[in-house]
Amino acid sequence: MVGVINFGGQYAHLIARRLRELGVKSELISPDVKIDRLKKMNPQALIFSGSPYSVYEKNAPKIDPKVYNLGLPILGICYGHQLMAYQLGGKVASHQAKQYGKEDLEVIKRSPLFQALSKKETVWFSHGDHVDDLPKGFVVIAQTKNSKIAAMQNQSLNFYGIQFHPEVTHTTGGMKILQNFLFKISKAKKDWSLPQVKEQIIKETKKQIGDSKVLMAISGGVDSLVAATLLKEAVGKNLYPVFIDTGLLRAYDVADFEDILKKVKFENVVIVKAEERFLKVLKGVVDPEEKRAKIAKLYFEILEEEAKKIGKVLYLAQGTIYPDRIESAAPTKHADKIKSHHNVTLPHGLKLKIIEPLADLYKDEVRKLGKLLNLPDEFLNRHPFPGPGLAIRILGEVTKERLDIVARSDEIFISELKSTGIYAKVAQSLTALLPVKSVGVMGDARTYSYIIALRSVDTLDFMTADWSKIPSEVLEKISSRIVNEVRGINRVVYDITQKPPATIEYE
Repeated sequence: MVGVINFGGQYAHLIARRLRELGVKSELISPDVKIDRLKKMNPQALIFSGSPYSVYEKNAPKIDPKVYNLGLPILGICYGHQLMAYQLGGKVASHQAKQYGKEDLEVIKRSPLFQALSKKETVWFSHGDHVDDLPKGFVVIAQTKNSKIAAMQNQSLNFYGIQFHPEVTHTTGGMKILQNFLFKISKAKKDWSLPQVKEQIIKETKKQIGDSKVLMAISGGVDSLVAATLLKEAVGKNLYPVFIDTGLLRAYDVADFEDILKKVKFENVVIVKAEERFLKVLKGVVDPEEKRAKIAKLYFEILEEEAKKIGKVLYLAQGTIYPDRIESAAPTKHADKIKSHHNVTLPHGLKLKIIEPLADLYKDEVRKLGKLLNLPDEFLNRHPFPGPGLAIRILGEVTKERLDIVARSDEIFISELKSTGIYAKVAQSLTALLPVKSVGVMGDARTYSYIIALRSVDTLDFMTADWSKIPSEVLEKISSRIVNEVRGINRVVYDITQKPPATIEYE
C-alpha cells in the first residue's frame, strides 16, 4: 500500500486513483495522523498532495515532521513539495506571477523520478507559492520559465518534490513519473485490480444491507446505472429503482431510461412524474447553490415518500462518484468547496441510511466496471448529465420556456455531434442558456434574444479538461440550426475554457 497524505487539494483523490490505475493499492490518509498509527499502516511509500493553503497560513494542514525519520520514500506534489521544503529547512515564498495551466518543464539533472522522460516535458501547474531555497541535501532536477525549483530531490533519502501535478492528464509524462516513483524508487508491489473491487463492493454491500430493502435513485446516467446493477447483484429483489421525471431532463433521457429497463431487466421499478413540483420550488431562484439545494431537498422528499409507500425501506443508494465528492469538498476538512452536488449534500433529517457503492471510483473506472457487469456500450458511453439536470444549464431563473430552449438546443448539438462521429470522441458536450440577451437581425427585423453557449470537453478523469477542437464547419451548422430552429435564440457562442479554471458545467 502507498499512502497519499491528503492536505485537501482538489486532485488528492486523483493521485490515489492514478496509483490504482498503475495496479498499486492506495489509501488516503489525514495529515493529522499520529506517527505510531502511520507505522502500523505499514505503507511502502508516501505521497504528499496539493492543498488550497499556503504553508505560512495559520490553519494550513501540516504533518508531523517525524514522518521524515521513517525511512520511507516520499514524493511531494505542489503544496506537498513546498511543505517538504519548509519542514526540512528550505524557504517557501509567494510568487507574484501565479502559475495556472500548462508550462514547459526542462529536466536539468538526471533523476530516477524522470527516467525515460524527455529533457523537455509539458506539465500542469496550479499554485501561488514556490520553493525559493532548497533544504540541505537537496538539488534542483527540473525548472520552468517561472519556477527555478520546479522539482527537487534528495536521492540518498528518497525524498522528491515537484511543483506541478503529475496526476492530471495534461502533464504528458505524469503517469511515467508516478510509475518511476512507485516501481523504480519505492519498489512497490502491484496489488489492486477492478475485478477485485467489483467483488469487494458486492461483498461489503451484502454484509451491510443484509435482507433490508434498498431504494436506488436511477437517472439513466452511467453512474446510477452501474450502481444499480451492482446492487442488483448484491441484494436482488430487495432493490427498488426509482426514476423521478423532474421536468429538468431532456426528452431522450426518459426514452433512454425506458430502454434501460428493457435491457437490464430491473424489477420493482417506480416512476414518479414531478415536473410541476420542481418548477414550483425553483420559481424566482437564480443563485446556483440555492437551486441545487432546493432540487436536492425536493428530490429526497420524493424518495422518502416512495420509501413509505413501499414500506420497510432502510437504505437509499446513490451513484455518487469521487469527482462529485471532491467538488463538494466532502472528503476532508482542508478542501475548498467548489460547488455542491445533489447526491452529496444531503438534507437534514433524512431518515434513510445512505449507500454509495461507487464513492471511491472515477468516471472511467465506473465505465470499466460497467463492462465487467456486461452493461450495453450505448449506455456506458453516454456523456455525463448532472443530477440537477438542465436547471444548472440555465444561468438565472428556471422557467418552462427556458427549459424548452436549452433542451431543444442540446438535442440539436448532440444529434449533429453523433451524425459527424464526434460524439464518441469527446467526453462531454452540453448547451447552456446565458443570462443575457443580444441584438440581432432576422428577416430584416431587429431581434433582442437569448444567447446559447456550446461546451464540449476532452478528458479522461473529469478532474481536468480541455476544450474539444470541433471543426468550424460543424460548429457553423450547429449554430445555424439552433438560431433557425430554436425560438428565442439569435446568437450561439463556443466555450474554449479549460478546467481549471472553469468547471465543465456552468453552475
